[in-house]
Amino acid sequence: MSKLTQTLRKCRIINYILDSLFFIKKRSRIFKQRKLINNLSNKAIERLSHMSASSHIYFCGVPVHRNMGDQAQRYCIRQWCKKNYPEFDILEIETWPFYNKKFCQQLLNTVEHDDIFVIQSGYCTTSRHFDHDMHRFIVKTFPKNRILIMPQTVNFSQKRDGVKTGKIYNEHKKLLFLARDRISYESAKQYFASTEIRLFPDIVTSLIGTMQFQTNREGVLICVRNDGEKKYSNESINELKNRIETLGVPCGISDTNSELPLDILVNNFESELQKKLSFFAKHNLVITDRYHGTIFALISNTPVIVLATNDHKVKTGTEWFTGIYDEAFHNAASIDDAFSIAQQVLKNPVHICNQAFFGQKYYSKLKDIFEGLEASGHE
Repeated sequence: MSKLTQTLRKCRIINYILDSLFFIKKRSRIFKQRKLINNLSNKAIERLSHMSASSHIYFCGVPVHRNMGDQAQRYCIRQWCKKNYPEFDILEIETWPFYNKKFCQQLLNTVEHDDIFVIQSGYCTTSRHFDHDMHRFIVKTFPKNRILIMPQTVNFSQKRDGVKTGKIYNEHKKLLFLARDRISYESAKQYFASTEIRLFPDIVTSLIGTMQFQTNREGVLICVRNDGEKKYSNESINELKNRIETLGVPCGISDTNSELPLDILVNNFESELQKKLSFFAKHNLVITDRYHGTIFALISNTPVIVLATNDHKVKTGTEWFTGIYDEAFHNAASIDDAFSIAQQVLKNPVHICNQAFFGQKYYSKLKDIFEGLEASGHE
């Protein structure tokens, strides 16, 4: 959310107008996306019609874009499901079919009592994210099924949205909600007081310390986003690049998005992720405002400087690394600060070998926490 929007939202009347305009914009986008919605819905219905007789995990909200960070979450969540529930068939479903009545009815007729819902991680528990309506639909519609909402950034622009979500979540006795950072956890506890909530790192952190990279390193990679979350202008980023190059250090600008078509990316994701991480590993330093850009750098054992965004997601999300990867991870208060830290890192290079931590500390124990809801009397 931009600073201007934050200022405007302090006025109740303007806030109401903004929400009304967004509702109109949202309905308009749904109308414009009706072909995509119908296409994905028909494919999802077809998959539902040809399911095996075994138990199922409905993995919902899988991304339909080519951002490698979100696709890495999808990959890691799928791997976690396979490892912990090998007897279950996994059915991946995008968010858009949940805006189709025919699909929703077919899903309602198909789901069995022992089936599990797992919901994609991300910056989705917000007033304006299309996935959030899907979250609430699943929790409200399937009160007897176990539901695991993978780590979420929570940021409600309107208190009433948090209250509405809380009323739905608090009534579900087999729901485990994972918050991705400290602020999100505090917000979730405020609104979902009767829900089982745990503070959990992004699942892609489970890859840190699990891969080795043999490569010659050179230069700096600036990995920056190009959306409403970005804080620094393209001019500021280019200026940073130029300042680094005045040190005699090559510097490039990139992002975490893939150039491959979505279906090819998903079907070949493991190899594509390896290529992306190897690309990070070719640099002496990464500077990024991407949350998964930070995680990719840590996986590739590359020192990383983190820039702020317009909200708390990246800064509080990277608090997980303090005290664990201190040699590899640096927070920058500004562009100037990022340049100063970069000078020090490049002048005094340190061999980084990040150890595995989050997979064992958190994700190896997640199944027990999830299944413990019923055993603990949470129901």
